[in-house]
Amino acid sequence: MRIAREHDATTRCSVEDGLDVADLVTSEGVAAERPHGLDKAHTNLEHRPRIPHRRRLSFPKSSHSRARRRFLTPAVLPGDRGRDAGRIMNAGRRRNRFHPRAVVEPSAIVQWSRPCRRRRPPRIGLVLSFLFDHMVRGYLSFTPFKLRDLHPAPVARRHVFFIHGFDARSGIRFPAFFKRELHRHTARFGAMPRAVSEIRNDPDGLSRSWEVGAPADGDGAAVRCETLVWSDIVHSDLARPASRKLALLARSAVAGLTQGLFFKTSRFGWPYTLLSAFPFFVAFVAPALLIALGTAIFAAVSPSAVADTVCVALFLAAAALAFLYGAKKALGRLFFWHILSIRIFFWQHATGRRPDYVDRIAVFRDRVLAEMAHWRANPADAPDEVLIVGHSLGAAMAVEVAAQVLARLGTDDRAHPRLSLVTLGSGLPFVALQHEARTLRRDIATLVFSDRIVWCDYQAPQDWLNCYGFNPIFDLGFGRPAFLACNPLIRSAGVKDRIPEDDYKRLRLKPFHMHFQFLKANFRPGEYDFFEMILGRQSLLDRALRPICRRAAEPKTGA
Repeated sequence: MRIAREHDATTRCSVEDGLDVADLVTSEGVAAERPHGLDKAHTNLEHRPRIPHRRRLSFPKSSHSRARRRFLTPAVLPGDRGRDAGRIMNAGRRRNRFHPRAVVEPSAIVQWSRPCRRRRPPRIGLVLSFLFDHMVRGYLSFTPFKLRDLHPAPVARRHVFFIHGFDARSGIRFPAFFKRELHRHTARFGAMPRAVSEIRNDPDGLSRSWEVGAPADGDGAAVRCETLVWSDIVHSDLARPASRKLALLARSAVAGLTQGLFFKTSRFGWPYTLLSAFPFFVAFVAPALLIALGTAIFAAVSPSAVADTVCVALFLAAAALAFLYGAKKALGRLFFWHILSIRIFFWQHATGRRPDYVDRIAVFRDRVLAEMAHWRANPADAPDEVLIVGHSLGAAMAVEVAAQVLARLGTDDRAHPRLSLVTLGSGLPFVALQHEARTLRRDIATLVFSDRIVWCDYQAPQDWLNCYGFNPIFDLGFGRPAFLACNPLIRSAGVKDRIPEDDYKRLRLKPFHMHFQFLKANFRPGEYDFFEMILGRQSLLDRALRPICRRAAEPKTGA
């Protein structure tokens, strides 16, 4: 049946209702005035007929694949054989909508449209969205559901326990590094200079401390900094023979492959995952491929007995091993042995094969508890806030120290300084996601559901050695409702916004230099400022919720 132009609107509406054509609901409502004209997108049903057999699928608007355009483009109707019949407006942007000049009556659609089998959308989008889901959601700004915003008073005195990462020289170099960056921070932001005391070493060599006085204008706190040193453990790991390192790497790689650790950790930063796989690829995968290729070429060029082929394979294996030993220094310049030792440490830490590490955590815990006992006995010497800071692999140690301190304090209601924890560029998932790391997961759960401590985790996607997007509340599965969590606050370090563009382009391909941007002075004001967090008047909770950014100093002009 065809409807002439002179037919009334009632008959036309009855036909359209029979075709079950969906009305367009605009932001102004169903009864809003429709636009008209050839230059506008027509919303009149007469100009946008819908083929009833085709299903509307919600594909991304930026899709322009040939198969998708073919699926979303309806067939040309016999009544529209003109030169404009092939001009269709969708092309992946507008679905099932003809060009305004290609006006088709609804009866023609019923008569000539052919049914189309529904096709499934491509699965590659689902796979990519699963792998890179953490890159598109707001994972770098998270506040726990049960966080108590107590509006704490400004901090006048603070005690900082700093735990360095997996570096054999950080325990010795960090105080001098701190003084240098503090001088740069003062010069860049025009802050009042501060008096910094001499560095004092403890007799056991496990702590180095110094004091930073409050500025004359009162815009800052008096801080006592104490570095907890475990660089001797790192040095012993780096000093292992190469053969033992390779053997431990093989065992850790087998354990990681059986648990699917590569795919688990790739969600929290693929650069770190690739870096951790770099030693395994260089030490085992690449030599194995070269040996197989050389053996296959030998067998193809000179067919011989199986024994000769085996001898050639063994010779190539010995040559590959000799090459690894001969290229030790060259691989060291690429941080091969350092990354290899980190990978081994992850596995040993998770499986409980590091008694020296456990003993050092107990020493650090006892040191913090001794200081807190002294402050309880002498309230006049007590600071307003005790801040435990962990950088890189030191973040895992800081988490364990803080959890054990809370466990030792128990439910003691006596007044003590506010306890806060900061983790900078941590690699917790590489340890916590392993099946054997039950102790670390228990310590993390203690902090997550405790309201006696404030834990803030700063992350940076630009840092290759940082597992960004990791949230222990959702990613470790504690078996408790997420709305009961009190920690951690997750914030972005804003590395790209804090340094000049030229410096960023120079540092983005240097992972270890970029990793230390957490501890360096800002070039530009930002919500994350290491020295404002350590030396400022705001408490950690107040700074995470309501950061106050210091303005950059005015450039000096010549007289």
